[in-house]
Amino acid sequence: MMTGFLNTWLQRLGADRRGNVAMLFSLLLVPITVLAGGAVDLNQALNARTRLSSALDAAALAVGVRTSISETDAAGLAEDFINANYPDRELGAIQNVTVELDDNNDRVTVRAESRVDTIILGLIGLDYITVHWESEVQRARSSLELVMVLDNTGSMGGSKIASLRDAGLLLTDILFDGADADRLKIGLVPFSATVNVGTGFARDWWLDPEARSPLHSENFDPSANRWEIYDTIQNRGWTGCVEARVIPHDVEDTTPDTSDPDTLFIPYFAPDESNYASNSGYSNSYLNDGIGGYDERARMRNTPKYTNAWISSSSRGPQRGCTARPITPLTDHRRTIDDAIEDMIASGTTNIPIGVSWGVRVLSPGMPFTEGVSFEEDDTIKAMVVLTDGENYLNGRNNANYSDYSGYGYVRDGRLGVVSTSDSTIRNALNERTAAACDYAKSLGIRVYTITFQVSSSRTRDLMRDCASHSTLYFDSPSDAALRSAFEMIAGDLTNLRLSR
Repeated sequence: MMTGFLNTWLQRLGADRRGNVAMLFSLLLVPITVLAGGAVDLNQALNARTRLSSALDAAALAVGVRTSISETDAAGLAEDFINANYPDRELGAIQNVTVELDDNNDRVTVRAESRVDTIILGLIGLDYITVHWESEVQRARSSLELVMVLDNTGSMGGSKIASLRDAGLLLTDILFDGADADRLKIGLVPFSATVNVGTGFARDWWLDPEARSPLHSENFDPSANRWEIYDTIQNRGWTGCVEARVIPHDVEDTTPDTSDPDTLFIPYFAPDESNYASNSGYSNSYLNDGIGGYDERARMRNTPKYTNAWISSSSRGPQRGCTARPITPLTDHRRTIDDAIEDMIASGTTNIPIGVSWGVRVLSPGMPFTEGVSFEEDDTIKAMVVLTDGENYLNGRNNANYSDYSGYGYVRDGRLGVVSTSDSTIRNALNERTAAACDYAKSLGIRVYTITFQVSSSRTRDLMRDCASHSTLYFDSPSDAALRSAFEMIAGDLTNLRLSR
């Protein structure tokens, strides 16, 4: 209408021959000014609508995450998010906010208006422009299975393990808040030199009670059965830790099979090391060798010395290196996983690959843990958070074993893929197994998040960055606050995935 008015006046102006141009131009000045100023007002309204859309998107997502929220609480939550994302200083005033919960279709709709006062258009009676927006979230409600693989080594002592507990509890708090009980499961794998599956699995068939695996006798008599050796010791028993299988089964989810001894697991047993007087390079001598001679390996392998043995040392014994708390399988009981997080302790050395490999097994539907659904289940997100505060480490020793004992046994026996006393060579081998474990997890479709916590080594940061499914899923946390932020962002990413799939 205004454009037609101007066109008419301009045509008359062009045809006028009476010398009244100045008067006519003054009459046209107001509508021309209104047109020019109106464009400014309109642009302000469009900007307000853009801001409104962002605020409503945030509000709809916040409400959508909480699947059991009431309409009253949903309205209050939406208002909070809109106010946070569209503060008073922004152009326009929010009004008429409504929240619609469609439980039948799992859909959340948030609607609102923004009233924008005009500057120029008020001259023609248009005092404000109202823009409308509507944001909708379709709850995909994908199931989530998450395992946290967390460094519980000695370097995590003091405030660091406390910060890790707090960050872990923050993650469970965010994920369990409003989640469907049957669509969220979380597990925990604390790791140090090895992992602990829990004593409830003692002599289960996959733990090779009949000593089919040749690893049973690796540091004992040729016919030794570790379970039977434990039985002969008077004051010590199996504490739940297991050892890595031979490569590549060490990091892969190969189903245990009694017909293939290499696929079976064995109980962790750190042998009594030689107490030969001329040697000072052993750290776990806790019994009399039972035989003499200069052959230190033979003295260590003398299995009869365990019969009716009483181990007096509290820090040495077959459990040395077994320091981590037991694995918590996938569970939908929040109290169970929170208790496990709060029970974590800091002790031992760092063996990241054995932690990652058991993270995969917790998510797997196969033995030994069977709580996970199939990796082919399209409606389930499988994710793993891996955290370490330092480099892989197994102490090299200038003795007959070449190293301390760990989940990979002694380095001399080659189960780690190298035979060396060099700390750096051993560390490189552990790093290679870490990379292999991460690659295997990613090949199964597991979304891998990694965190380094107060790590100074650029090599370890690079290793963990490469371990993640994408570089954006790696978080370097130099402080407690950064650690909490990393867990919070991971929880947010997993929540968004559940809604968007």
